[in-house]
Amino acid sequence: MKLTANDDQIACMMGREIARVLARHGAERVSQRQLAEFWGELLSSALKVPAKYQSAYQSAYGAAANIGVILPYSRKHESEADASGVTLMYKAGFNPSEAAKFWKNMATQGGDKTPEFLSTHPSDLRRIADIEAEIKKLK
Repeated sequence: MKLTANDDQIACMMGREIARVLARHGAERVSQRQLAEFWGELLSSALKVPAKYQSAYQSAYGAAANIGVILPYSRKHESEADASGVTLMYKAGFNPSEAAKFWKNMATQGGDKTPEFLSTHPSDLRRIADIEAEIKKLK
């Protein structure tokens, strides 16, 4: 909230959080994790991984599932929430252009900038470009 400059930017944040709830992203994430665990156990059984290698198998499978499935879906959910949040704020009478300004401000903040493929969120540049494209659709 400290980084919001006005009510429109607060609406940006509120809109994206409401969008996450409406899209049921939390429930989807639980389902994805359960499905990944199921497939991991099934593959382990099919490969007949010996007990002494189970720990190494679980670590390797967990990393592959995380990078290959879970993180991309998490980034997709973040992008969906951003896009829907912009639409919600626009429909509520707020200026959607402030969403891009807010995320540009967020991008200037310090902190760890994990490579996108290892992150739960889109990169700052991708997020801003996607939001700006969404704003153009509204006009």
